[in-house]
Amino acid sequence: MIHVLLSQAGGYRDITEYLRERGARVTVIGPDAQGMRGKAAIVLAMLSPKLLRCFGLWTREDRVLVVGWQALPLLALVKARLLPRPQRLLVMGCFVHGQRARRVADRLLRALRVPGLGFIAFSPGEARNLVQNVGMAQQDVHCHLWRQELDGRASQQDDDGSIFAGGFSNRDYDLLLDAAEPLPAPLVIVASQRNQIRQPGRGSTRILRDLPEAEFEGLLARSSVVAMPLRGLGEACGQSVLLRVLRHGKPLVATRHEAIEAYLGQDYPGFVPHDDVQAMRQALARALEQPARREELAQRVRLAAGRLEGRGEPGAEIEQFLLG
Repeated sequence: MIHVLLSQAGGYRDITEYLRERGARVTVIGPDAQGMRGKAAIVLAMLSPKLLRCFGLWTREDRVLVVGWQALPLLALVKARLLPRPQRLLVMGCFVHGQRARRVADRLLRALRVPGLGFIAFSPGEARNLVQNVGMAQQDVHCHLWRQELDGRASQQDDDGSIFAGGFSNRDYDLLLDAAEPLPAPLVIVASQRNQIRQPGRGSTRILRDLPEAEFEGLLARSSVVAMPLRGLGEACGQSVLLRVLRHGKPLVATRHEAIEAYLGQDYPGFVPHDDVQAMRQALARALEQPARREELAQRVRLAAGRLEGRGEPGAEIEQFLLG
């Protein structure tokens, strides 16, 4: 039997519902709070008493998928033989964007390795780190392109001439503000309350916080260009915004990052180097001023969307990893 353990209710629905329909048992072992969480909240969530639901839940013949950082206390319980070690134990959704936090997590994961353990990585950098720094065998790290059907779908809309940027993880919005300063196009940023963003220097820039998904996607859908300013470090990031870009076929200018290259390809022409204000400004200006450039970027985005759709259901891929 397959068991899915979630650190948050409602997470990764396309995967969990697929597995549930095929007989898997889904159990929430974290607190009820949903949405993006900071590092302190994640650490506190690991102490949730709902972890006690694991006792008596599976046998050594079962297969277990653990989603999120609840994997650390669960692995500790398995390592201490307080919980039975399942035939297959896969961990998914453990992302880190700080180097110090990554080093701490790597040491813990290395110490808690057990036979049958494997990981599902959402970016090449995450997979490489698990092999090099956690000591996992290459065959026990499975790469998966996250492709959940997101809520808040917006209808297709005419471009309004704006630049749109949004999301929380690993963002460098101050760099985008500097890049957009001399450009005539209005800039709309939809960020989290936890993103630290300086006050913009021009009146045509709007910074909004924690909008409902439908409003978020509506602003993206009516923009002329989507900007994704990412920091050079970090693992999986920008993917939820990228999925909305893909389903609207919007031209994208993004900081080059392995997590985004995995979807668009390394030769996507809208990538710019990280920490390079001038490159971001020039790429945005070119996309705004040249319809042919916008269409070139949009066409590459549409091709990437088709490739992603051709990969099939995400839940089926995860099931293969569990049963393999």
